[in-house]
Amino acid sequence: MRVGFAAAFVLLCACRPGTGSDQVADQFADAYFRRFDQEAALAFTALGATEMLDKELADTKAIRESGYTPGEAAASVTFTRGPATRRDARVDYRYVVVARVEDGAPVTHEADIELSQIGGAWKVVSVRLVK
Repeated sequence: MRVGFAAAFVLLCACRPGTGSDQVADQFADAYFRRFDQEAALAFTALGATEMLDKELADTKAIRESGYTPGEAAASVTFTRGPATRRDARVDYRYVVVARVEDGAPVTHEADIELSQIGGAWKVVSVRLVK
């Protein structure tokens, strides 16, 4: 009986989305960069990042209401997270984001995603594209 409970507990923990700063940053990057889904990305944000996404959602509202979905906008996007840079109570990750569209050369960007613990949970508070 104990083996069954332990196995179920391990399986439950493995399926639950991660809550560490790196895992939250990756979940945000997946929604925002790979799936172009600002609404899904909102769940991982607070402060300035929430304001940024709220503005983007307002700016794209008419397009979305016409039936254009994030899935239609999506290109083949991959991203790689660099090591954490800690600064006081915050942590920053540098991402390399590569977008590939049909019949086009890959486009590479870098972005800094900064997180802070808010209410006991890691939240993305800032997203900056690096020139």
